[in-house]
Formats: sequence, structure tokens, C-alpha cells
Amino acid sequence: MRFDKLLGIDVGYARSRPTTGIAWSLGDAVGSARTHTDWERRQRHIPLLTTFAVIAIDGPLTPPGAPDTLDRLCERLFTRGAFQRRCKPGLSHFGHGLALRKAAAETAAQVSHLAAAAPIGRSVIPGAAIEAFPNAFLGVLLADERFASSRAAKRNKFDWLYAQAVESGVIARLLDFIGWHNDCLLQKVTTETDHEKRAAWICLLTAACATASKSEVVGDEAGGWIWLPPAELWADWAADALSRSMWRPRAVARRGGEPV
Repeated sequence: MRFDKLLGIDVGYARSRPTTGIAWSLGDAVGSARTHTDWERRQRHIPLLTTFAVIAIDGPLTPPGAPDTLDRLCERLFTRGAFQRRCKPGLSHFGHGLALRKAAAETAAQVSHLAAAAPIGRSVIPGAAIEAFPNAFLGVLLADERFASSRAAKRNKFDWLYAQAVESGVIARLLDFIGWHNDCLLQKVTTETDHEKRAAWICLLTAACATASKSEVVGDEAGGWIWLPPAELWADWAADALSRSMWRPRAVARRGGEPV
């Protein structure tokens, strides 16, 4: 399995500050950058003349024509039970969440020409662009005691999750499970300190799981899909929390793009 031509983008939506993170793989090489929201500056940090097999975007991706007011099932599933305290998303049909949804749509439009033509599983964007959710991606991998032993300030939640994931070794375990043996990548991911680059690396890992057909994909046709790590690596609390959330109409989980 080669994890070649993958792209991860942490959207950000501040116009005056560099709040976009970008991470990519090309052959055995990997890289990351922090930049602005406009395409002129974003494209400078993406390998030239590359069509990516999978593009994972950290931002709400809704189907074409979906209304701004759409209350997405895939987000609601992670506002329930243990997820609510540990790695819930901000709802994207109002307020700052809606601004992020619009920024994600703008980002997807910017990079749509870079997506491979071949579809991959549940992809809202024609081609191969999928939705990443770094907080939940990391959170579901962490054991229950990690949350019981410490509390993270809400504004620092992602960086706390990232530090816990590095310290506990779950990122190394994930890479081994999907078969991506790249010492340079592991070193870059586990020593990263920049918030936006960290998020971009997790988007890249989301794309890698999709490439390996080892993803847990949650959502529905109406609101779109969130791609997460393989279910085999989920902590018991997270697997139980998702199972409880799934007892709702329209809730669907798919693994590797295929029905469970």
C-alpha cells in the first residue's frame, strides 16, 4: 500500500491571519505549511502539477444544494453522551459554525480541480474530497482514563487531544495499523507544535485511512459524512457512545465506504 498523493487541509476562516493548515504526501515525501485562506497563497504550499488521490478537509462539507439551515445528523451524533464532553463539533447551521461551513465550501471549490476523478466511498465533493474532524479523530482513539485524569480548557481542546494522542502512542499505532511506515511522517506529526499544522496532519491521516479502506464513516446522504479512524482502534468508551447515538432514525455508519 502506497500512501501517495494525499492532501489534508485545516480550513480556518480568518481573512487577515494565516489560519489555514496544509499537509501533503507525495511519494515518500511529506510536508506541511501554515497560510491564509485565499487560493493565491494556499497553492504556493501544495506540490505543483499534482492530482491527489484523496483530499481531506477539516470543515463541514454538505451536499450540493443543501440549505444553510440544514441541521446535520453527522454533527448531532457527536453532541450526545460522552462525545458532548470530550470531542463534540460546533453545529454548522448557525453562528460561527455556519461561517466555517461556508469557508469549507469555498476551500472545496478551490481544490476540486486537484481531486482524482475516481470516487472514494462517501464523498460529498465529486471526485475524492472527504470531511475530516480532527477533534473526534483523536478523541475516539484515547482511552477513558485520559479524559478522567485531566480537563482541558475548551479553547485548547484540540491541542490537548493532540498532546494526549502523541503521549499515549495512538498515532504510531494508527500508522502501523493502516500500514503507513514512514519514520519522517511520524517524527513530523509527533513533534509538531503549530495548531494549524497539527490539524492539517490529522486531516492527512484521515485521507490515509480512507486510502487504506480502514475508516469509520458516519453520517447520511442529506447532511454528508465525517471520516474517522478504523473502528478496531476506537477506545471502548467511544465505540459505546457511537452505538448509543446510532439508535436514531437515519443514523448510518459505514466502514471503508461500505455498509457495516
